[in-house]
Amino acid sequence: MTPSKPVKAVAAAWIERAGKVLLAKRRSTDEQGGLWEFPGGGQEEGEDLAACLVRELREELGVEAAVEEELAQVFYAYADVLVHLHLFRARIVRGEPQPLGCAEVRWVPFSELPQLPLAPADRRLLQQLQAQGGSLTP
Repeated sequence: MTPSKPVKAVAAAWIERAGKVLLAKRRSTDEQGGLWEFPGGGQEEGEDLAACLVRELREELGVEAAVEEELAQVFYAYADVLVHLHLFRARIVRGEPQPLGCAEVRWVPFSELPQLPLAPADRRLLQQLQAQGGSLTP
C-alpha cells in the first residue's frame, strides 16, 4: 500500500535531568506554533536518525548530545504529511539548552507532561510510553 501523503522521518529526544524532561516550545510562526514537543527535527537525505538528532539538538538548542536507545515511535498524519516520529533517549554532553530554534525550552517534571499542550505526535509518543509502563528513568 502506498501512502497518499509523503512520509517524513523525524527524530526527537527524551533528555532527563533531576526527574525532569527537556521540552521545546514551537515558535508561534511555526506549524503547530505554541505547542510543546520533545526537541528534535526532520531527517535529511542520507542521514541516519541518530546523526539527525545530534544535528537538530545542536542547531535548535546549542548543545552537543549523545543518542542512546530508541524508546518509542509513532506515525501521525498531519494535513499534508505523514510523520514517522522516533523518540530516543539522549543526554547532553556539552552545553546548556538555549532556545535557538524554538520559542522556549523548559525542564518539566514527569508528572506535569500530560497536562502540557503537546504537539499531537508528541502526545501520542507520551501515551505510548505511558502504556508501556515502567519507569523511563535510567
